[in-house]
Amino acid sequence: MLKREMYKILIAGEGGQGIQSMAHILAKAAYESGLNVSYLPNYGVEQRGGVSLGFIQFGKGPIGFPKFAKADLLVVLCDRAIERTKPYVQKETLYLYDTDLISSINLAEIRAEKLPIPATSVASAKLEPKVFNIVLLGAITAELGIINIKMVEKALTENFADKYILKPQLKNLNLKALDLGQRLAQEGYKNDK
Repeated sequence: MLKREMYKILIAGEGGQGIQSMAHILAKAAYESGLNVSYLPNYGVEQRGGVSLGFIQFGKGPIGFPKFAKADLLVVLCDRAIERTKPYVQKETLYLYDTDLISSINLAEIRAEKLPIPATSVASAKLEPKVFNIVLLGAITAELGIINIKMVEKALTENFADKYILKPQLKNLNLKALDLGQRLAQEGYKNDK
């Protein structure tokens, strides 16, 4: 679990993976938990190999600028994002990634603590593949340990309110995915030691 006064989180991946939804939900939950928050979306040109980035900062102190040089927590969801996010890695960065989308071999040059989460395969086996990003959101929440989980659930519900009207079962599915991600993050450290 990360322990900081100010948290700098970068979520990176391809369009359609829910990068900006994850970042927005996290920022909203941090705000609702009483923290100062900054969220800066950065969209890549997908047709030309671009990567979507979500810069989030929150904590009890002031936030000087929405973009930052180094991340405390970096969440990577595709191989293309590995190279794009290298400048944001420092040895103190926690590098969280989906083992089903990224091979650890591709991360050999990354000098940071890594937390591999099999979000896609676990979501596919226990829930539905499309909620893999919510599984990762649960893992992020567990790692940060500063955001009230009820605020994450509330932000998740507000973010997908329109979809829940059309598919009410999606709400329960997302809440299960969030819980599953928290447990996977905790188990990741147990298996790593």
